[in-house]
Amino acid sequence: MDEENFYSFIDSRLLYLLNQLGSRIDIRNYCTIKSDIIRNRKLQIGSIEELVVQISKALMPVGYEKIILKYILPSIEFAQKHFLYPFDDAKTTLEILSKNFRLLLIDNQDNKISRTLKFYNLDKYFDCCILPDMARDPKKIFKLILNMLNINSKEAILIGDRLDTHIQMANKLEIITILLSNSPFNIQVPRNQNELPTLSLNKLSELPDAISAIKQN
Repeated sequence: MDEENFYSFIDSRLLYLLNQLGSRIDIRNYCTIKSDIIRNRKLQIGSIEELVVQISKALMPVGYEKIILKYILPSIEFAQKHFLYPFDDAKTTLEILSKNFRLLLIDNQDNKISRTLKFYNLDKYFDCCILPDMARDPKKIFKLILNMLNINSKEAILIGDRLDTHIQMANKLEIITILLSNSPFNIQVPRNQNELPTLSLNKLSELPDAISAIKQN
């Protein structure tokens, strides 16, 4: 999912709101704090609402994060409708993969990605979609997913954009992992062996060839 314009819009709205409430911060310092939160694993779920709360906590007195979240929710809903869309190569890539593999979408409980895929008629390429609470026990969730699909870990490939949740948990279960680096989480760097993906890619269009090569090995 191409989230660049989505996050740019939310950043501008949040920065304006923070300054209106007395923060007095410029875009440079705002981006530094945001990057620190993402890089240093201060997010559990990784939703935009959680990011807003963490940024607000870092810049404002205790309790202001609830006020800020309340005021920015309409902007988040607007941005999800108008600034969140699939990458240009998403449709072609999903068409190719769906012919050879069973595709499962793991979305956060906010359901924003699955809603966007449905809007663009891309949900048809997925066999199913689950909305787990990733803040609870990601490893247990991944095990349940494998059991649901009736496959073992060595038959699965996980494609994600977060080292600290997607890649780490999948590696612990010996699932092949592919990191997509075209997301806001691309500033994370591996902290241990479990955060090292099997493969890193920049574009969705690289997935079919990469997966075929992995399967052949």
